[in-house]
Amino acid sequence: MQVQVENVGPCKRLLKIEVPAEKVTEELDNTYQQLNENVVVPGFRRGHVPRWLMEKKFGKQVNEDAKETLLSQTFDDAVKEQDLRPIGTPKFDEEIEFTPGKPLAFGVTIEVHPEFEIEGYTDLTLEKPSAEPTEAEIEQRIDYIRRRYAKLEEVKTGSPKAEDVVIAHIVLREGDQVYRDIPNHQFIAGDHVLIGMTAEETAALVTGATVGETVQREITIPDTYGDESKRGATMTFSLTLEGIRRPILPEVTAEWAKETGFDSLEEFRQEVQSSLKREKEAAAQTQLEEQIGEQLLKKADFELPQDIIDNMASRALIRRSLSLRQQGAAKEEIEKQLDTLKEESRKSVEKDAKLFFILERIADKERIFVTEGEVEARIESIAANYNRGPDQVRRELENGERLSELRSTMREEKVRAFLLEKAAVEQREPKHKSKKAGTSDE
Repeated sequence: MQVQVENVGPCKRLLKIEVPAEKVTEELDNTYQQLNENVVVPGFRRGHVPRWLMEKKFGKQVNEDAKETLLSQTFDDAVKEQDLRPIGTPKFDEEIEFTPGKPLAFGVTIEVHPEFEIEGYTDLTLEKPSAEPTEAEIEQRIDYIRRRYAKLEEVKTGSPKAEDVVIAHIVLREGDQVYRDIPNHQFIAGDHVLIGMTAEETAALVTGATVGETVQREITIPDTYGDESKRGATMTFSLTLEGIRRPILPEVTAEWAKETGFDSLEEFRQEVQSSLKREKEAAAQTQLEEQIGEQLLKKADFELPQDIIDNMASRALIRRSLSLRQQGAAKEEIEKQLDTLKEESRKSVEKDAKLFFILERIADKERIFVTEGEVEARIESIAANYNRGPDQVRRELENGERLSELRSTMREEKVRAFLLEKAAVEQREPKHKSKKAGTSDE
């Protein structure tokens, strides 16, 4: 077998392969031999059908089978011989001539892992944000909890504030025709988006009205609107402010703390502080990983073709799906997030794709691998989140071709942990230390 490799673009190689005539003949002989042992031809015992008769009856199919076998085998041999690492599906020549007794020549284009060097990855310097909650953050979280326990008080006059719940009668008119009539529409004045407006425009419209007043404005129906026939249409939007409900927040007292499930105000504040700290620790870990990625990208320079970027975008969706499953997210939530990710991933996928190959190269150099035991443990964890059997989850991953992606994700996690262990991490001190839970400023 003769193999020539041509560089036809970033991470793209053209293999020109020629299989000698004797190899073609050998494969045809083997194929006919297997056929003779299994085919049933009237008038002949199995295994004793003349070659000329088999060629007459089955020659076209035998030639095609032998060609496909040779293409597959010689391609695999060529890739190993040339020490190439293909990505995705190889693209063979559309027309490949196969003639018994003659050499088989063909071309196949493949995408390969990028070639680059990466050094200095064990000498990264990172800055870890403080995970200690500030007093302002604690008070902000307590206010958020207070709002969950707020009682609504009717306001009969005036305009709503941003945090008020409003009751509105909305009418959409296209010309003189009423398109939609929506009575008793309730929402938070400063945290809502009305059709054809931004959140800021909605807040300005609503907080500028008074109880009993009707306000109007012209809007354009957005391109994402459910009724496709109305997208881009100009309509009159009318809103009558029928009522205001103002939230009255409870006082932070020991009695209220008990209502929320705590034995004391001190215990309540301690839990708020602990919860915030856990969140900030997770955010700090994410920032460390982002810093690792940014510094690694500066240490390796290589190009990626669009085909690989598209392939990596698909892999990113699979990885996100696996991550959400690991967290026990519902199917509907997974589908919703993946739809959003499809749009966002195109913007950053090239950077993520390069980082994937860098982390993979480091894994190879440092001999970092994932064992089958570790994969099984992860599958069991996913299964536990969904109250399903590990075998069922494994079959689903295999059927969806996501098992290999799970292994790849786990290997990448190990590489990140390795890099973090080797890095010099500087702790960033908080600007303001929080006061001890349950104590006063006095």
